Amino acid sequence: MSYSMYVCRFVHGHPVPMDESALREVLGPVTVGGLPPTGFPESWELEAEDGGGAEVYGDALGLTFSRFSTGRILDHVATLARRTGAGVIPLDCPAILTSEAARGNLPESLRAEAIVMPPEALTGRAIQLVISPQPEPRRRPALPHFPYHPSPVATGSVTASDDPCVCCGQERGWVYTGPVHAAGAPDSGICPYCVAFGKAADRYGATFVDGIEGDVPEDVVTAILTRTPGFLARRSPAWLTHCGDGAAFLGRAGAEELDRYPDAVADLRRRSPDGVEDVLGSPGKDDPPTAYLFRCRVCATHLAYADPTRQEPPPSPA
Repeated sequence: MSYSMYVCRFVHGHPVPMDESALREVLGPVTVGGLPPTGFPESWELEAEDGGGAEVYGDALGLTFSRFSTGRILDHVATLARRTGAGVIPLDCPAILTSEAARGNLPESLRAEAIVMPPEALTGRAIQLVISPQPEPRRRPALPHFPYHPSPVATGSVTASDDPCVCCGQERGWVYTGPVHAAGAPDSGICPYCVAFGKAADRYGATFVDGIEGDVPEDVVTAILTRTPGFLARRSPAWLTHCGDGAAFLGRAGAEELDRYPDAVADLRRRSPDGVEDVLGSPGKDDPPTAYLFRCRVCATHLAYADPTRQEPPPSPA
């Protein structure tokens, strides 16, 4: 098959990280060349026992399987969903869940049509039966590669759309939903291809990220400000850096998400000492205040900062 399928775990309508150890145990043995000791490649290939394959993009926050074959590849997708409690979301087909309780955590647009299968019934063959009876699905093209924002669909900065792009005029199947910083530029409707290739930045004099924290080479600054999807935040968001490079944005995070990343909690305490306890007291990333989670592209350290939760006192009268 030539279209895509997503595997994501949701809480309160937003993706949350899957168990990385389960992901490695399920996909590592069928990854061509194997997975690196830490982190995940920006993209990689699978080859199953029956010779079938797939291209994989993303990380524990959400995986996209493109150009996947039937057979054993779908068995591995089913195993991953069972092990992590994630949903299997084929494009233009109902989401597949392993429990009714998971329905309420899906984005609202997916809930009504979602199919619940007991874990023992979720197999590759079951996924195939959900996919195959459907009419020919809309084949949305693969997204451009964003080194500093590897999963913009999972973070909510890019979403599916059938409208033409306001910048290039083409119907690309996707639209960028994050901030645009430029006087007179459109607030919405730019496709992610015009972001990735710099066309929107050149046409409107726009940036999509408000600022970068730390010193990095000029080409990194340009790539992050003008060719990377930004993200929405309560205050003007900052892009974190580490090891002399821009970090990869993974999404918003509350206590539940940060529990998986003690290194991010330590970084959050250093960067946002006044707001860290408020963030750690929030149930999830949909219950503000939340943190913004990054991962170093060099050493894989997780980083985080939070919006200020306390207002500065007004200056004293002169």
